[in-house]
Order: sequence, then structure tokens, then C-alpha cells
Amino acid sequence: MNRESWGSVVWVFLGVLICLGSVKLSLGNFRNPGPGFLPFITGAILTGLALVVFLQSRRTGQGDKEGKPFLADKAKSLKAVLTLIGLLGYAVGMEYLGFLLSTTLFLAFLLGVVEPQKWYIVVLGSILSSVVSYTLFEILLKSPLPKGFFEF
Repeated sequence: MNRESWGSVVWVFLGVLICLGSVKLSLGNFRNPGPGFLPFITGAILTGLALVVFLQSRRTGQGDKEGKPFLADKAKSLKAVLTLIGLLGYAVGMEYLGFLLSTTLFLAFLLGVVEPQKWYIVVLGSILSSVVSYTLFEILLKSPLPKGFFEF
């Protein structure tokens, strides 16, 4: 089995786990969906698409057969690792710093370190994106966001 086949098997397994976990939450029905309805649909779509990839990779002439290394491009691999570290810091920092500050810092990290931009693009882009997101979710949609210790 090639790399695409193994990857699709992992995604099928994950999709099935999502479906099983969502059934425990109660699916409800189409008119009155329960808390597990959307995760179940998502898991089913994930499983179906992974099965399609698996079947396509099993065809002759399809898939990755030349055996390229997993981390072929070191620069792109470093960017991926930095992005994952930034996401972890964003998730942890959200409760302490609040949505507005942690989102601004995360976007500044992405724009300044991961994919370096000019300083004014980093500053304006991260602040503007955070304020627009905050306005959309907190003010217009009235969706509560973490406040952090600054309480704004």
C-alpha cells in the first residue's frame, strides 16, 4: 500500500470515530437536530471522501509510487511546524489574553514570522483582522468570546 492509501485509511478511521462519538451525543432529527447531528454529518462526509481517495489510490497507475521523502522541503516544513506551534499558543492563550489580544498576536506571528511581510502590513493586518472578527462575532452575532484578564 502506498502513502495515499495509508493516509486515507487513517482518515476513514477518524471519520468513523467522529460518527460513533456523535451518536453518543444524540442525533435528533432534521427538524430538531441534537448536539451530535452536525459532527455526525461531518464524520460521514469525511469517511466518504476518504473512501473515495482510498479507492482511487488503489487503482493501477494512481498514487504515490516514487517514494518521495515526507519532509522534502525543509523551509515549508519549518513553516508548518511554526504554524502548529502558533496555533497551540493561540488556543492556550485565548483564555488568558482574550479573543482580541490573542488573535492579534497570532496573526502578527503568522504575518511577521511564518510568512514575513512588511512591518506595517503585519501591524495593520493583524489589528484590522482582529477588530473586524471581534465586531462580527461579539457585537453583530452576539456570540460570546473569551474576554481574558483585560475584560474587553
